[in-house]
Amino acid sequence: MEVRYDGEKHMEALPGKVFLLPGGKPVIGVAQENSLLLLCAFSNTLSLCSRFSIQQLSKDIPSDASADFYFLSLDDRLSRFLSLLVDCLQEGLGCIHFHQIKREELFLYLRASYSKESLARFFYPILGKDMDFKDFILTHSHTNFDVKYFATQANMSLSTFNRHFKETFQDIASNWLLLRKQEFVKNDIIMTSMSLAEIAEKYHFSSTSYLVTFCKKYFGKTPNELRKDRALNKS
Repeated sequence: MEVRYDGEKHMEALPGKVFLLPGGKPVIGVAQENSLLLLCAFSNTLSLCSRFSIQQLSKDIPSDASADFYFLSLDDRLSRFLSLLVDCLQEGLGCIHFHQIKREELFLYLRASYSKESLARFFYPILGKDMDFKDFILTHSHTNFDVKYFATQANMSLSTFNRHFKETFQDIASNWLLLRKQEFVKNDIIMTSMSLAEIAEKYHFSSTSYLVTFCKKYFGKTPNELRKDRALNKS
């Protein structure tokens, strides 16, 4: 499979590999051949033990860790676990309790099979001093990009929110949210068939002309030019 993200970035998801998709990230998967992709979604649904274990990895982040995809190769134990899991799912074992048990079992195997440094690289995009706060921002920053909105939703004063955000993301909230908006707008322009009017409405532009102005300012091209470039690159 080819996984496309952040507008024009892409990576190849090879067989026997595990990778992490941070919440709210614009991603499109394209199967190059018959493929089976097993997804495990998690946030605050993990047990306290699993969440604490992930949070502790913040101490083991290497200096050269990157927010780009980091792959873990399946060992024999995880391969057997996932093979049995797929069989069970295909046979209809899909209740919420089964999913919860298997998700916790997966995290036990991850902790048993890989070094702390490898896991820190793997979970790096979601690690931080406050994982709940980071998960909240990542999950909702694809629909709203207003700092005051997030401060209100987090029940924080604007100054407290900005300080907490800077500590968590090592960036100013307004700047980080603007970059996210650019990322999502560009992704919808070049990766979807949405009309410009639909994109303008989705991202709260008052008109398509403001969307065009936004694109020219941050991408140096109009939406139609971005789509034309994408079509040429594909051909």
